[in-house]
This record gives sequence, C-alpha cells and structure tokens, in this order.
Amino acid sequence: MSNIIFCSHTRVFPISFVLGKKNKPYRITKEVRYTLSNGEEYFVEKGFRLDGTSVPVVLRSLMPRINNKIIGSTVHDHMYINDYLRNELGDKEARKFADKEMLLFWNKYDPKNKIQNKIMYFLVRTFGKRTFNKYKKTN
Repeated sequence: MSNIIFCSHTRVFPISFVLGKKNKPYRITKEVRYTLSNGEEYFVEKGFRLDGTSVPVVLRSLMPRINNKIIGSTVHDHMYINDYLRNELGDKEARKFADKEMLLFWNKYDPKNKIQNKIMYFLVRTFGKRTFNKYKKTN
C-alpha cells in the first residue's frame, strides 16, 4: 500500500489501489478529515472504497481517475453514499450541498483548472441525480 502524492501541492492523500476490483478499485488507507464550507468537520473513514474522479472511459487517457480532484471527489462520493444532510435539508438541497463542496475542493486543490472544474461540476449537477438517489437509505 502506498499513498498518492500530488505534485501541485503538499497534500498527501492516503489511497491505495485494490487489485481485482472494477467498480471501486481504490481504498482510503487512513482516516482523513476536512472542514466543510458550513464549518463542520467531515471525515472519511479508513477503508472507504471509491472509484476515483468520475471520468468517462474514453477520456481517461487525458484525465486519469486519480488526479488533483480526488479529495473533492472522495468527499462528494462519501456524502452521497452516507446521505449527508439528506434528512436535514431534503434530497435536492443535500445533493446540491455535496456537489458544491466537491467544486470547492476541486478549486482549492486544482486551481489551475477552474474552467474544467466548472464544466465537470455542471455535468455532475446534470447527470448525478440518479446516482444520488441510488444510495438513498430507507429508514
């Protein structure tokens, strides 16, 4: 297991590749904590599985799934899967909050690509509802 180290900033992100896993081939190797725009501390637990930044297969040679957007993508996926603020805000606003946090992290850790970040954010807003609803927990 090794950490991915990004050259554009000094952030070390604890992630490893898991052989033989197609859907979610990456795993967080150490708990990570972040402060969200609402001031709350948010953590992603060790062992959380993810697929990296969502990039269509035909574009992965231009933009791999592990890149400077991985922190925002990980927090975003974790919020979707764990229904973060869904009960408090409702489906529409909870999804909007998670998507916006993703964009804020992307802009923080990949500031040279703000136009690309905005385009990808627009695509997540346009096509992400089905994925968000797929993870809705029934109480």
